[in-house]
Amino acid sequence: MDESSPTVKKASIIGLGNVCEGDFGIGCYIVDALSQECLGEAIDLAYLGHDPRDADLWLYKIDFAVIVGAVCLGGPAGHIYCWDRETFQRNIGWFAFTSHSIESLVNALARAEIAGGLPGDMLFLWLEAKEVSGLGISKELRKALRKAAQIIKQHLFERRFLPETTLRISPIYRLDLLRIVA
Repeated sequence: MDESSPTVKKASIIGLGNVCEGDFGIGCYIVDALSQECLGEAIDLAYLGHDPRDADLWLYKIDFAVIVGAVCLGGPAGHIYCWDRETFQRNIGWFAFTSHSIESLVNALARAEIAGGLPGDMLFLWLEAKEVSGLGISKELRKALRKAAQIIKQHLFERRFLPETTLRISPIYRLDLLRIVA
């Protein structure tokens, strides 16, 4: 490879959660919504479900990573917590024990870091869940989904993965056709 060739930047967006557990499927729904947009070849989308033990494979040697999922931290339903890598690492001590999924994610991140492939630039979006059983999501998370997708697109734009025009487009996502859980 010619040393003068520019390196291609890569990003990964990783969704966590289980669609059979109400709002805890939000990571899947956000990845699905973003898959309906023109994000380009440099952005990989991965839905890892409720078992993110292989997240390190999607993070290795990536320039920017977004991890999105639902949590129950006691805040208002639909609230979005935006953490950078440092904030996530500062909170690992208590956060890793909030669920098996988060514990598996922490282990995957540690493996990526040991291998020298953990991105320095990361965004963690945690959406406060309301309904935690059944198919579908609450109206609060349906509203938060669009906001979370916009936050992700804004961060991708700021890092020059997306053109500014993608910020102005508001598509109708397949999710808009799903039922709302009371």
